[in-house]
This record gives sequence, C-alpha cells and structure tokens, in this order.
Amino acid sequence: MRVLMVDSERTWRGGEAQLRLLIKGLLEGGVAVELAAPPGSQVYKRTREFGLPFHPVSMSGGMDVLSAWRLRGVIRRGRCDIVHSHASHAHSIAFMACAAIARDRRPFQIVSRRVDFAVATNKLSGMKYRYGADLYLAISSGVRDVLIDCGIPADKIRLVPSGIDLEKFSRVRNNDYVKKEFGMADDTPVVGNVAALAPHKSQVDFIRAARIVADRFPDAKFLIVCEGAIRPKLESLVRELDLGDRLVLTGFREDPLEILSTFTCFVLSSYLEGLGTSVMDAQAMGVPVVATNTGGVPDIVEDGVSGLLVPPRDPEALAGAIVRVLHEPLLRQDIVKEALARSRGYDYHNTVYKTLEAYRELGR
Repeated sequence: MRVLMVDSERTWRGGEAQLRLLIKGLLEGGVAVELAAPPGSQVYKRTREFGLPFHPVSMSGGMDVLSAWRLRGVIRRGRCDIVHSHASHAHSIAFMACAAIARDRRPFQIVSRRVDFAVATNKLSGMKYRYGADLYLAISSGVRDVLIDCGIPADKIRLVPSGIDLEKFSRVRNNDYVKKEFGMADDTPVVGNVAALAPHKSQVDFIRAARIVADRFPDAKFLIVCEGAIRPKLESLVRELDLGDRLVLTGFREDPLEILSTFTCFVLSSYLEGLGTSVMDAQAMGVPVVATNTGGVPDIVEDGVSGLLVPPRDPEALAGAIVRVLHEPLLRQDIVKEALARSRGYDYHNTVYKTLEAYRELGR
C-alpha cells in the first residue's frame, strides 16, 4: 500500500499535529507514506525525522491549477494507491490532480474532515465534496452530521476520531518557570484557553467571561495560548474590559503542555469545533474542563461527568461554569477522575487503526 498525504497548510495547527501522528503510526505499521506540502511548511519540518519522501507543492489556494498539475505528476510517478488530503485547499488540488489522471490509473481519494463548517454551499463546492473523495474520515459525530446535512452520502463517511500521544505527558517538565514568567503563585487560580486565535474559537467570549470571573476571584489569572489573525481584536477587548495584566495573550509557545499543567480550569470557548484535541490534552493531564456544547465536543465531554458544557456564544454561562469549577473542589475532583479514565481511549494508535481500516476497505 502506497499512500500520498497532501496538506496545504504552512503553519502548525491541530490538523497538522494529527497528520504527524498519523504518518508516524502508519510508518510504524509498515505502510509506504509520502508527503506533498508547501516547501518550508511546518508539517514538512516536523516530519523530516521520519525520512519519508517529500514533494514540495506550493498550493497557494483551492483553485491553484499549476499546483494541481504538479501534484498530478507526483501521483503518477509514485503510483500511489491512495491520496489522502488533510485540508480544504489540499482536497481541492488533489481532486483536480486525480481528475486529470486516466480512470484506470487513478488512486482512491480520502479526505480527513476535522472542522464542522458547512460544505457544498455552491455548485463548485458541491462538485468537490460530492465527487472529490471516495471516503471522508470525520473526526467526530458532529463533523459527520454536518457532512450528511450538506448532502454527502452517509455510506461515504467513516467516523475516525482524532487521537493524542499519551506518552508525551510523561515528558512534561516542572512548571515553576511558567509560574515565575507570568507572576503566578502556587495557589493562584489559573483559567486558560489553548486554541488558534480565530473567529470560530471565540476567545472574545472567553475574555468577556474572564471579566465576570475576575470580579469573583480577584487573584485569578487568565491565559490564552496561541497566535492568530484576530489577536489585535482580542488585545483591544482586554483593554476595553480593563483586565490589564490579569489576562495574558502568550502568543505561540513551544511549551503548551507545561503551561497547561498550571491551569486550574481549561476553557474551550468555540462556537464551531470539530472535536478539540486541546480538550483531550487537558483531560489527560488532569485539568478540569469547561467547554461549549458544539460540534464534536460532546463526544469527549459529558456534562457534569467528565467536564461542564455550556451553550456557545454565552459568556455569562461560560463564566458561571468556570466559577463552579474554581469554587467547588469536589466537583473538580469528580470530573477529573472520570476524564482521566476516559482519556486512556484517546491514544492516537486508535486513529491509525481506524484509518487503516478505511484504506483496506477501499482496496477490497
């Protein structure tokens, strides 16, 4: 079996982290894997250690015909059995590339779908999603349901949840340096969010909730870990709500787990979310989770059992749940215990196994 992974993203986000784990697991299982991605992309840099063949393809947009032609050449020369796309633009370019190959030499096309945005919203998008893949691998029931609602046949969708590397938690360093950097004492309540600064992650709701919580817990600290396009908007809102240095936008960090280990409460504020591997990380690390009831989040957070769920775009409800977690130690203890037990099922090898099942299904 020869598999060509196609990713169009240049930066490092959750989808690229998942792709790296999938490549690692497939190679360990003896699958021949190659990667096509933009030159200099983070996914290329972070998979070089595996020594897999790399094909630089710029992929400057979903309608990049030149990149599609170059990808067609890569596919034909490599005689791939499967082309597996991992982002929307990658899907478009792989669709065009495969369409330009004779049918009897055309590989199977698989698309991992990790976001719960609506698809097939116009004729061109409809053609891409209805005819541009033999199988879709949805990371959650929420993502699967959106695909079905948008007209993708259910028999073309397989549920393949994201996974995490459970071994990484044994490598987390002492977090004293983090506390010192951000001026936190051992007993400081720390409320944090780890997510790209993007509109659908809705950190504006986190910040508004922080203002409410800060009035109840004067010594609480709030951290938003990551970088993204809406940072100026978030910084303006922090100033507007007079949160000062109590809320810190840390930017991109190489040590997210060490920062996560300082949290008293992890908060996911998204109004759209495919699944949420940052939630998985928090649960596996024993940090209580407050999250929005959207997309695939209910697949991993059961309200009142393994975390607290609130409606999306409701800062008051978000604040109320955070206050409960900070104020009720027995609640924290109970949801952490249950989440830790469930997190044993998050091992990324399960993702690899289900992906291999999908590959083999196409080859029968």
